Amino acid sequence: MPLTQQQLNTLDQYCVDNPAGVPFLGAFASPNLGIPANECACWRWTTAGLSGTVGVINDPAQAFTAIALNTPFNQGSIWENDNYAPAYVQQNHATYIQYVNNNYALLNGVTYDNWFADVTNTIVEATCRMGGLTPGAGLQTNGERYYVYMHYDRMTNGEINAPNYTHWWIGIDLGNNRNVNIEMFPGSTQVTFRFNNAYAATDNAIVEVTDLTQNHMAILNAILP
Repeated sequence: MPLTQQQLNTLDQYCVDNPAGVPFLGAFASPNLGIPANECACWRWTTAGLSGTVGVINDPAQAFTAIALNTPFNQGSIWENDNYAPAYVQQNHATYIQYVNNNYALLNGVTYDNWFADVTNTIVEATCRMGGLTPGAGLQTNGERYYVYMHYDRMTNGEINAPNYTHWWIGIDLGNNRNVNIEMFPGSTQVTFRFNNAYAATDNAIVEVTDLTQNHMAILNAILP
């Protein structure tokens, strides 16, 4: 479901009032959905609008951990029951170990960075589909474009990381170099808006989607006129 023209106009005005380079953060209390603050995970908001059918047991962190450490998925999770995910992480765990054992050198003509990017984008796309979002590009109903962002850390304390995530958020391109990023953080039921500003400008996996889910809109309709 797309945002209405009136909602987009409201967001656009915030962008006009807070031009690029002047960060502005607005936090709004979410409607009472009966969801504990510790279940308002960034990925769950971004990809599923806190859907009750996509609980914290489905955290995509388990896919990244499985690739790095060959650990099992959470029992009963969407990942465990997916037709492709188990084989995908097994295959890429083996690939990851090859990269590590060869000091991250070129493998079958593919650089580690390119493999890393392919894995992160694939998992973002899969998480979007599991949450009810449809990957797809182009201008939407009122000329806007929707994106899912996943930020990752390439290195920690000088060590090269396996594919991972540290934060997720929704990005909306309003046109005319105006954008808004909408996110949530564990431990808070607030929805945060960043106008012409983002959590991070680099080290992001980005997947464009066609619109938002009913669950997203139930929350945003209670916030935006």
